Amino acid sequence: MNFLHERDLGDIIVSLASVQAAGGGNYYIQNNPTAIKMLKPLIEVQPYIDKCSTRNLSKIDKSFVDFRKNGHPYGVTLAELHARWIDQPTDLSKPWLFVPKDNKFSGKIIVNKTARYNNSLFPWVELVKLLGDKMLFVGHDAEYASFCKRFGNVCRLIVSDYLQLAIAINSSECFIGNQSSANCVAEGLKHRSIQEVCLRIPDCIYKRDNATLCCDGLINTDVANISINVGTSYKRAIDKTQTPSGGWQITINGKTLKSYSIDALAIQAQSLGVNKKKSEIEDMIVDETSPRIAIDPISERTMFDIERVRLLIG
Repeated sequence: MNFLHERDLGDIIVSLASVQAAGGGNYYIQNNPTAIKMLKPLIEVQPYIDKCSTRNLSKIDKSFVDFRKNGHPYGVTLAELHARWIDQPTDLSKPWLFVPKDNKFSGKIIVNKTARYNNSLFPWVELVKLLGDKMLFVGHDAEYASFCKRFGNVCRLIVSDYLQLAIAINSSECFIGNQSSANCVAEGLKHRSIQEVCLRIPDCIYKRDNATLCCDGLINTDVANISINVGTSYKRAIDKTQTPSGGWQITINGKTLKSYSIDALAIQAQSLGVNKKKSEIEDMIVDETSPRIAIDPISERTMFDIERVRLLIG
């Protein structure tokens, strides 16, 4: 069977799940010489692929070229979009990329962050402080320079194609990155990963036991025998010294109390028998107040997006 694609590298990588499910064959790429150069070695090493090349005169049995024409429903993964387009039932819980390992990457953490599909809440600074000595950044010069400037210096790994990238990821302790083509490789391998989930376009949520999907800036997991508990809750980012329109509120025994001072309201709640620390009561006040009014238009939208993505993650 002959398959055809022409789009972004990440799209091509996730389409291979459907190619494997369909029984494999030849994979052709048109109008994208960069994809041929970077992906051909990785694609041709797959056991279900006979060859990968630019399009020739062969009959195309399954084309992914127009896979976006049916739209992109919220929360549907890119791999599922490809499977639906060619009407191919595909088990996305199974790996679709297979590469050897290289011991020189043992214990390393492969990192990638691109300019698209970002989440400003993701705790990169904290992760670099904890794991920076194990990190190897993969990506373009500008991406690497930006990452080090914003989050801290880490070492860099330069690869000439995606087979080299896949071997590095497959041999590493973990992959950490946003929704990029490198992340698609980690997903195809079903390798241990921590993903910076984009709140507006969460199209890479593949739920598995060895994947940490971070949408709210909080990470509590283990990597390389290091316990990670980092991040700041997005709700704590609200400035408690600024009174929102309508004031703060808390409900105690069915009665709603309001005040323009969160401090005064917390003290009042304690006097009425709420047996918690003042800081914990303030968090309760923020939880109850923030859905009711717009404390900050950006924060309100962010909270809305986080809750939507949390439902997807489950």
